[in-house]
Amino acid sequence: MKHKWSLKKPYLMRKSDERYPRHSKQLKKDGFSDSETWALDSVICQFILPRLIRFKEIKGGHPFGLTEPEWDDILGEMIFAFEWNISEYEEILQNLSKEETDKNWERHKNGLELFAKHFRDLWW
Repeated sequence: MKHKWSLKKPYLMRKSDERYPRHSKQLKKDGFSDSETWALDSVICQFILPRLIRFKEIKGGHPFGLTEPEWDDILGEMIFAFEWNISEYEEILQNLSKEETDKNWERHKNGLELFAKHFRDLWW
């Protein structure tokens, strides 16, 4: 079954890779290639992050029981979690202290938990 979102080329692959033609064919046939499963968390984050940022910009309200500022804070924590996941290996993050890194990992975990908790609230 072909899905509605896909990359334009096999993920994490160079054209010089001998597996590239097989993955390109799979991408055209199925809408994704197995290369997307090598770092599935990253693929999922790259799909969700820009949409979550835009959702926060244009949201049409907030879940029952939350105020708009509370919902904004929750969405901000979700966004942080996906940004942190994508950038976890970037050089700038390697210069953080252990305390800062640990704090950000806790924030990342919290943001993902909020995403799971409020998954069904992501509509307007």
